[in-house]
Amino acid sequence: MKWSRFLLVSAIVFYVLYDIVSTLAAYNFLGSFEYEKSYFIKTAFDLAGVPGFIAIKVVMSALAISAAYLLMEHYSRLRAFGAGILGGASVAGLFVGTSNFNILLNGSSIWILGLDSGTIAALIIILFAGAGLIMSRPQPASVVR
Repeated sequence: MKWSRFLLVSAIVFYVLYDIVSTLAAYNFLGSFEYEKSYFIKTAFDLAGVPGFIAIKVVMSALAISAAYLLMEHYSRLRAFGAGILGGASVAGLFVGTSNFNILLNGSSIWILGLDSGTIAALIIILFAGAGLIMSRPQPASVVR
């Protein structure tokens, strides 16, 4: 299996599916969606309930994940950047999903250094993408003879 496909699948599993399942579990436990930080996701939930939440989460995630995957597959100069985004999304989704399940176990999401899980997830993605961008190397110029 190619790394790009592995990263694509892991981003879908953790950033999309695990987050949806864990968010719904936290919602059922709390009986409220007030803790959600994303304006778009919260508005979708307010307007259309759980189906709205799932729809906006899938659509927004699919756009971001697809763009990163296409960078990996079609632009060799940006392959590491796309890999950084997908890897960061996977780790961030794993962290946020675990933080959501922590609500069920301990009554609170995971906070680190005063930052909530959504902020930490955004930082994870930015750091991974930044590392990928730094690792992206331009192709050496070829000489035409």
